[in-house]
Amino acid sequence: MRRKDMIWLALFGLAAMLTLALKYLPFLPGDVSCARFVQSVLPESKEWAKRLSSTAEMPWVLILISLSFLISLAIAGWRAALLSVISFLGLWLLGKGLGPIIAQPRPSNELVHVERLLSGSAFPSIFALNYISTVGFLAVLATVKTSGKLRWAILLVCSLLLIIGWVARVALAAHWPSDVAITYLIGLLWVALLVRFA
Repeated sequence: MRRKDMIWLALFGLAAMLTLALKYLPFLPGDVSCARFVQSVLPESKEWAKRLSSTAEMPWVLILISLSFLISLAIAGWRAALLSVISFLGLWLLGKGLGPIIAQPRPSNELVHVERLLSGSAFPSIFALNYISTVGFLAVLATVKTSGKLRWAILLVCSLLLIIGWVARVALAAHWPSDVAITYLIGLLWVALLVRFA
């Protein structure tokens, strides 16, 4: 077995164990202190976080999907562009199916400042799934199919978007920090698997 395959399997095992833990724990150790820290260093107004969060919802998410498709097409052709759509659909279905099974409670106002009470499971983060399936897909595809300044430019932009997305969801207390991070990990494993076929 190749080293890359062993790393992928080890990360898959880690993601599965963490997902199982979230089925039985309301949050993971360090989540509350990390969320409080993020909220304490940001401005009181969270309007920017609300606007960024809305980009992963309809109809704005269609722009993410379209950009992912077009940039994938330019980087690596039709197969990669088609895989970018499969990336989104696969993780969207996973989120819809896994949320009710895990049924993790959202962060509470007793522990952190919750901007707006939301229904549904905190894990997996649909925001994170939508971002990793589009922005994350482009980052992995660029790593494999491009080189030089183009690779680093795409990686930088995509990485910044994913980090800012994590900060936004934690700032709003829509998810615990681990919810978004583990969702990103699950999505990254899916994306890495798909990019092999590009």
